[in-house]
Amino acid sequence: MSMTMKSTRRATLLVMVGAFNFVTTPLAAARASARPPTRHQASPSAPAPDSADLRDRAEDAQARFERRHRRLLPYTLNSSGGGCRERIGRLCIYHDGEDDWVPAADPLELVQARDRLLSELGEIGGRLPGDEWILGQRVRYLSEAGRRPEAADLTRDCAVADVGWCLALEGFVLHGMGRYEAALVVFREGLSSMDPEEASRWRDPRILLDGRGSDLLREGEREDRREVRSVVWTLADPLYLMPGNDRESEHYARWTYAKISDGAESVWGMRWGDDLEELTLRYGWERGWERHRPRVGTSSTSSSVVGHQLPGGKEFVPPGRVLDAPWRTEPGSWMPEEDEPRSAHVAAYAPDLLPLEAQVAVLHRGDSIVVTAATRIPTNLDEGRDVHARSRTRAPAAEPRGPIAWPQPALLDRPEQVGLFLLGRRGEFHETTAERREGALELTVPAGDYLVSVEAWSPREGAAGRRRHGISVDAVPDDLATLSDLILLDVADSLPQDLDSALDIMRPSTRLSANERIAVGWELFGLGWRPEDVEFELSFYREGEGFFGRIGRWLGLRDREEPLRIGWDEYGPFEVGPWFRSVEVTLPGVDPGQYVFRLKVATRGRDPLVRSRVVEIRR
Repeated sequence: MSMTMKSTRRATLLVMVGAFNFVTTPLAAARASARPPTRHQASPSAPAPDSADLRDRAEDAQARFERRHRRLLPYTLNSSGGGCRERIGRLCIYHDGEDDWVPAADPLELVQARDRLLSELGEIGGRLPGDEWILGQRVRYLSEAGRRPEAADLTRDCAVADVGWCLALEGFVLHGMGRYEAALVVFREGLSSMDPEEASRWRDPRILLDGRGSDLLREGEREDRREVRSVVWTLADPLYLMPGNDRESEHYARWTYAKISDGAESVWGMRWGDDLEELTLRYGWERGWERHRPRVGTSSTSSSVVGHQLPGGKEFVPPGRVLDAPWRTEPGSWMPEEDEPRSAHVAAYAPDLLPLEAQVAVLHRGDSIVVTAATRIPTNLDEGRDVHARSRTRAPAAEPRGPIAWPQPALLDRPEQVGLFLLGRRGEFHETTAERREGALELTVPAGDYLVSVEAWSPREGAAGRRRHGISVDAVPDDLATLSDLILLDVADSLPQDLDSALDIMRPSTRLSANERIAVGWELFGLGWRPEDVEFELSFYREGEGFFGRIGRWLGLRDREEPLRIGWDEYGPFEVGPWFRSVEVTLPGVDPGQYVFRLKVATRGRDPLVRSRVVEIRR
């Protein structure tokens, strides 16, 4: 994400945020500069005789530093620009990608100037310990300089009258250190200590939601609104394998930064306003700055200032259609958006967070279900493309001339993990995890409606993947025959006779190759009450092909690849309970594309049972 400010003789302002640009007019800028001082600019307690002079001295020092910061910005090539997509106050948003930007080290002169500012603010803050504006600037610049342990000590010794502000600053620092669980605890405590109206603004996620999601939150009854907010943040959590919820704590950290910035000078050279507040809440604050030289052939003699958010940000906040009924979410329909997101966030512990290859299957057990999933940590996005080639969030090693501003938490030194999580319709949460790079997991839960999240994570590599979609399964009588989802298996020495042995060879993907040998397994439940014969028919055909098209190929009337179609009979089980069956097949030499395995099971006196599994054949 990037933001650009362009000053010309007409005082026109242009702002870009990553894949977006923002434009402000001179009239809007003039109105913004006429805003009255906010309450954050006033000391919370009665001023001492010289406190006003000390406060002025602190504000002057902060403004001098940002003006010097602006003069020291490096030059880079100008961007292209485009049409206006959205207006936010003084700003106009339009698409303009910047995939190649990575944070750069600050020049030594800027580092030294920041250190001098911190020394001066520290001296003044020692004489005005109750000034919340000065405290906020000290926490901000210590964090920017990577001195977060000092900032944490400062927040714990907080002496301002507003306890909620002390806690917000502490949560801000903890979040920046990657301590998301602790940060969220502190933020929530701070919100309960804030002015109720301000706390309500901080808690409200509607600024991040699309129209449908915002309507759902607005239309909720007062007693249900807290529950809807809770669902929003639970769904927005990038990775359940990571303790805490960094997307929620990031939201409160952005509010804290916005409050720190209100009444302070910035690299923009423009007064803080509601529009910059909204941009911060949606995309985060700037993590680096540059200047663009005037374009050749234009009359402008001034350069543009460019502010960059963390690159590679994705939209983790759920769309309204998912928030409305998560259990109805179709597989593959909800991915963390990367192109033109309404809001963006980078999970610092897994900057390479990608769509995940996985196989999920549901098996019936009367009034309960078994959900199984097999997956693996993603190692490529496409054929021959390494996952790290797409990483745009890792900053280069710090250069001798200075550190990188706003350093991200280091990648975690933890074992590789896979996990299976089920979020129930009434808020119940089920989970199982394992410390391995790939494998299968299972959960037994009551039949019902769930959002499924399959996840895999390599903390040391910063690479992770997730797949989220819904399932909805009703409870059935024990004597009603049911057929599970089809399960793709690797070929073993013998075919599995139960689910446990099948999980050991469950494939972590539904991508297959032509002419490949695999096994297909399934489970029948509700048989065994009486002796009966069971007829099986397994077919394989291209997705979207109609019934008559398949019949035409089978009869040799169409020049297409030969389908897979096999049938056989078996005696049914002699005991009541789950009955696992499987068959080994060799895939035909078909062209790449989407294909379907279809299993039909028939017994006398019962309606046929049918299940399908869509697979992708790749070269």
